[in-house]
Amino acid sequence: MKYRLIRTAALGAAAALLLAGCSTAAEEASGAVSEDCVPVHEGIETITPGVLTVAHYDYPPFAYMEEGEFVGIEGEIIAKIAEMECLDLKLVPGDSSAMITSVQTGRADTTLGSWYRTAERAEVVRLSEPVVTSPLSIVSTSGISTVDELAELDAVGAGQALVGIEELQGLLGARLKLYSTNDAEFADFQSGRIEGAVLGLGAAVTLMELYPVEGATVEPIEPDERLSATVNVGQTNFPVNLENDALGEAIDADIAALREDGTIAELAEQYGFPASIAEPGEANLL
Repeated sequence: MKYRLIRTAALGAAAALLLAGCSTAAEEASGAVSEDCVPVHEGIETITPGVLTVAHYDYPPFAYMEEGEFVGIEGEIIAKIAEMECLDLKLVPGDSSAMITSVQTGRADTTLGSWYRTAERAEVVRLSEPVVTSPLSIVSTSGISTVDELAELDAVGAGQALVGIEELQGLLGARLKLYSTNDAEFADFQSGRIEGAVLGLGAAVTLMELYPVEGATVEPIEPDERLSATVNVGQTNFPVNLENDALGEAIDADIAALREDGTIAELAEQYGFPASIAEPGEANLL
């Protein structure tokens, strides 16, 4: 399901967006929550009463705007959580670098866009239970999925900021080519200048949709101690302010409910992921 948003007043230079939760189609058009909506959890406090303010930047296929609609696997999950809690959902767009800070400083209730659970972030925001995993993956035309197979390639690409890049450099040496953007990396894969592209699963799925390569596949890298990020796989989350345990606990419980009823797995497949990312296992910290 796609959720149509309604523009509201700007916050600073960024336009805010409003999505109605727990409402009928007509009420969504007005941005009003149904009067008979009963939240799953009582006592939730948000920056603006009755509204879940979400710091947002476009990061497909996790959360992004498409033809005036809010889509993406995490976008739809947070919209469902807002609906469960009878909250309007207001998206405040901005740069990715400002997202966690916005939550930490109380300008947003939460944020989304494949934010991994990390020890560094846990010091400044309350991390939610894992939403989905986004494992390191290989895009290739040979269907490889192991570190040994990766090590046999003559030329491999990876982003400069990729999780575990130092270990990948140690494994591949001069055969690893680094890129400042995923688009540049994938352009070299398309042209044959590299035989494999190592990316997070979400980025790999998106790039394959945008720039199809005949015979190419996306395969999560099988767990291997030589690349620790394949063992301790990154888990995404919806962080909240350290002082807002009530909201954090409600989000945790709602994530669990959406996982249990199959909603997260269904959305994963809808957006081109394997359903297995909906089962992240025990919470970890990178």
